[in-house]
Amino acid sequence: MSFLKQIELLLSKINTPIANAGRLIGGALLAVMTAIVLVQVFCRYLFQSPLSWTDELSCYLMIYMTYLCMPLIYLEDKNIAMTFLTEKIQGTRISHLLLFFVHILALILFIVWIYFGWQFFLKGNVMANSLPIKMYYVYIAPPLFFSITCLSILQKIVSELNKFVNYQPE
Repeated sequence: MSFLKQIELLLSKINTPIANAGRLIGGALLAVMTAIVLVQVFCRYLFQSPLSWTDELSCYLMIYMTYLCMPLIYLEDKNIAMTFLTEKIQGTRISHLLLFFVHILALILFIVWIYFGWQFFLKGNVMANSLPIKMYYVYIAPPLFFSITCLSILQKIVSELNKFVNYQPE
């Protein structure tokens, strides 16, 4: 087994449980968010007494749900993509090189997002509008989960590099 394949397997052993945990927690947050929205609808239309905190909490839950699922989405290539070029060259050696560079660019972009997300997090010493929580808890999600997703990107980089180096025509 090649060195690159060993690194890929190691990253997979790290990333798969993280991605699965993110999926499960994200699914639970989706259920909680749905329940909160339903409670809000009942309170607003049946009791004529809307709750002030449900919209804000639902938004925060959606933020966490999205960021928790990012490692899984990246690993399973479920993100939005324009694939007209990659479909034309699929199965060729150049496709692995192209995807390698795409993942490198994604890693650079995520590092930039982590940096600016962290700068924004440092300014989070304010209270939420209708909930008794500091905004730190919301602002930490992007830099934290982008950092975790970088492990998924590294796995994809190593995988494409391994496929390029050890290319076998189909």
